[in-house]
Amino acid sequence: MLELNKRDAELIENAIRSWQQESLISEEQGRSLKQSIKVVSADWQSLSLYIFIGAVSCALMSFGALILDEKWIEILKRKLSLTDGVIAGLFLLLSAFLCYQGWKRNKQQSFYSFNRELFWLLPVLSIGVFVVYAGKSVGYFDKNYGLFWLLATFCYGITGIVFRSRLLWLATLLSLIPSYVKLSTWISHDEHLFLGMNLPCRMVLLAALIILLGWVLRRQRVYQPIADMTWNGGWLLFLVSGWLISIFGNCGTWEEWQQLRQVHLLQWVVWYTIQCIAVLLLGSRLKDEFLRDLGMLFLLLDLYTRYFEYLWDFTNKGLFFGVLALLGWWTGKLVERRMRKRS
Repeated sequence: MLELNKRDAELIENAIRSWQQESLISEEQGRSLKQSIKVVSADWQSLSLYIFIGAVSCALMSFGALILDEKWIEILKRKLSLTDGVIAGLFLLLSAFLCYQGWKRNKQQSFYSFNRELFWLLPVLSIGVFVVYAGKSVGYFDKNYGLFWLLATFCYGITGIVFRSRLLWLATLLSLIPSYVKLSTWISHDEHLFLGMNLPCRMVLLAALIILLGWVLRRQRVYQPIADMTWNGGWLLFLVSGWLISIFGNCGTWEEWQQLRQVHLLQWVVWYTIQCIAVLLLGSRLKDEFLRDLGMLFLLLDLYTRYFEYLWDFTNKGLFFGVLALLGWWTGKLVERRMRKRS
């Protein structure tokens, strides 16, 4: 008896039904195959995922209470006469030890599990403390915080690739964003525009670089989840940045945006709509479900945003959302019909 969860059982039953329709197997064989499937009501993988998410949340709160508060570290500094540089060195050694332990765990447990991946949260936090105190020891080089965000990005990136950790690579992508923002702001001497671009426009360039990196990683012998995270994360940042540009344009300050008439942002709205449609079509062409769904999601977000910007005060709300409901139902029905034809 083959034990499957409800989703997998439905998938196999659909396959058996399709084989019967194509006369690849007889009705009796199909009935026998269906009887050999047992649906397991409890999805233990999902349950373990929720448990580990709770564990990660508790670990982050514990880290915030113990490390970010800095009281116990400051007490140790006074009692042992430690400097910021010494503390940074100690956490660097701790990070190396934790990475070694993680490497040993990877060798002992070659298959992926939430338990194994959760361990890498400890090096993520330890490396973060190392970077913070390394920056403190040199005064952040005249408040150049972006340089140390970049240091954290390199530390997470190298360890993530070497030890094939999704959590470390997620920390890499998340650290890359503030390092890029802080460095560009520092180079422009805290001006609102960098090379004539405001923050959302700058983020589009970063997103393009991440997408390019994801494209390269997918063609190299790199841990596949890392390549996929980079690819998907780049497109997500690309669309979020474009959405912000469609709202704020290239305005450098809040006051400048408030004085700008909405009609002057129409060109950005048109470009963003084209951007969403292009991503949707690209995802369909590449058979990339995430990219396709992302394009559709942000196209709908674009539609809602334009409504609240231009039509909220002039249209009947019930009629508008009723039309959207009918449009969504019709689109879903059309997609479902096409999927049935393909199957």
